[in-house]
Amino acid sequence: MPSPGSAAENEEPDVVQAVSHEAGAALRPVSQESTVDRVTDEIRRSILAGHLPPGEPFSITEISAQLQVSHIPVREALRRLEGQGLLRLRAGRSAVVTPVDMEEARSVYRLRRLIEVDVAGRSANRFTPDDLAQMERAIKAFFDETLAPDDMLTEHHRLHIAILRPAASEWDMRILELLWQTSERYVRLVFSNQLLDHDRAHRLGQSHEALVEAARAGSAATLKRLVREHLDDNERTILDGLTGFLNRP
Repeated sequence: MPSPGSAAENEEPDVVQAVSHEAGAALRPVSQESTVDRVTDEIRRSILAGHLPPGEPFSITEISAQLQVSHIPVREALRRLEGQGLLRLRAGRSAVVTPVDMEEARSVYRLRRLIEVDVAGRSANRFTPDDLAQMERAIKAFFDETLAPDDMLTEHHRLHIAILRPAASEWDMRILELLWQTSERYVRLVFSNQLLDHDRAHRLGQSHEALVEAARAGSAATLKRLVREHLDDNERTILDGLTGFLNRP
């Protein structure tokens, strides 16, 4: 993870409310902890949730005003997010959200299959009761009609971590975090609207229950097969969704 910004960058006054209805819809104000970290998280959330759409340019001045912080932590946050591939800094005080790309999505899922299928198989006989409990909590999120799509997808991410963490090396996790950060934008872009439909959310939950059952049974072969099928299904759904997105008038 990137290190926090300097003391000067992190010393910002508390933020109490958004400055406009547009800011409230796209960027929520941040409170003081590590301001650079909080600003990074908030801009990332807005990109992943689609409030800052792919290809959308924005200025550092606008973001600073909406979050009620100075330009310093915003510039540092944007540098971090550029390193994660979520945006591109431009000359002057502006940036643009990285456009969605079909080939990027295919490449990410190709690499995820190479790593996740193997690691899941090696994790199969190493799950602790805590790992299985984390998976169960994540599954329940799909059936909780009070949760927003963002919260469901956060639990979905935790489920995948719980399945892989027992056998994953430090380097596995470093590479997977980068791949997950990239694929998360596509997942949220395509699946967020589906999760607003409770029947679809329940079906997605049921599709993940088989993963948890295989983990509980400690079956390496079954878990590897299900992880591969799950990633294949996600890739197909995302590519279909991106086709519709990119062909919008």
